[in-house]
Amino acid sequence: MSLLRWGLASSGWVALAAVAFLPEAAVLRVILTTAFLLVCPGLTALRWGAPTSARATDPAILLETAVLALVVSMSLSVLVAEALFLSGVFTVTRALLTLAVLTSLLAMLPRPGGTRGPVRRAAPDDGSPTAVADRTEPPAGGGGAGPIMGVATAAGLTARRFAAAVVAGVRR
Repeated sequence: MSLLRWGLASSGWVALAAVAFLPEAAVLRVILTTAFLLVCPGLTALRWGAPTSARATDPAILLETAVLALVVSMSLSVLVAEALFLSGVFTVTRALLTLAVLTSLLAMLPRPGGTRGPVRRAAPDDGSPTAVADRTEPPAGGGGAGPIMGVATAAGLTARRFAAAVVAGVRR
């Protein structure tokens, strides 16, 4: 696990400890809590939806990620505070605890769609619906929609698998 993920996972707990143990007007408490509330929940949520290519090299992508992290963090904070207010149990400690748990879970869980190494699949036989959906080239007769510009995309393969599963389900 990367240093960023560890930092994000522990940031909420550090802010919660600051709220629990530092005096109310302490500058360190305000800085830690504000930094956590404005950055960390949104950054961990964006980690799941943001593309990984060119992330650290393009300044526009860095700015976009920073603004989105700020907006998503504020949105998550408002949703948690509203839920706690409507249930009648709002306290700063409970709100921070909820956001710390959410942030830690999102930081610790692996990114969806991430690969853990090469995936080996058995070659399907030619008669099954999945075999038709797994084809990367158009059928020999030229019929059907082939891949765009001769390259099979993951979205195209997924769409064809889904269509083959629907057709197989309808035929039953």
